[in-house]
Amino acid sequence: MTDSANTQDERRMKRRGRLLASALMAVVALPMLIAYVFYHTGVGIPDEQVNEGFLLDPPQALAQWQPETLSGKNWAVDPKAAKHWRFIIPVDADCSGACGDNLYLTRQVHVRLAEKASRVERIILLLDGEWSDEALEELTAKHPGTRLLRADRERVVQSLNATNRAGDPLASGRYFLMDQEGYVMMAYSPEHTGNQLLKDIKRLLRYSYDD
Repeated sequence: MTDSANTQDERRMKRRGRLLASALMAVVALPMLIAYVFYHTGVGIPDEQVNEGFLLDPPQALAQWQPETLSGKNWAVDPKAAKHWRFIIPVDADCSGACGDNLYLTRQVHVRLAEKASRVERIILLLDGEWSDEALEELTAKHPGTRLLRADRERVVQSLNATNRAGDPLASGRYFLMDQEGYVMMAYSPEHTGNQLLKDIKRLLRYSYDD
């Protein structure tokens, strides 16, 4: 083989090497470029959402609401206990209209979870008004197995005002879903149906741990 032929072969190999290197760089860089475009322009990102409830942005740690038991002790999610998702239903002493509807709806959804119901807890959050012993006993009788906690209404509203779902939950008739780590992450309105809530919680139970 002549020197000229060797030189041509070397040039072809160099060109092939440069093409291969360029191709590898493109494979690495292209996904990053696409992600950058998606993030900064929104082009190509689907508009539809999977969840039925409204995601709270940012989620709020329940600890910020400083909930207490009826005996006045601070309450927090026990990291060593079994993991639960939790419905949080704010109520006042009157609890008519949306307040009563939310209690009924979440109770029915809890029942419909059947064998999965043990992975979900309902928290009735007393925010306003004076509750007599008789009223609390009646509430407990109507909603057995439900945890009753107290929290300051203004503190809860202040926390929600830092999210995309600002406002008084009692006035708006909202209730919430809290994740297994103690973050209030989804809100529901009186317009949401039991089927919508059930769809959300079933999906979350399917893709989360249960111990």
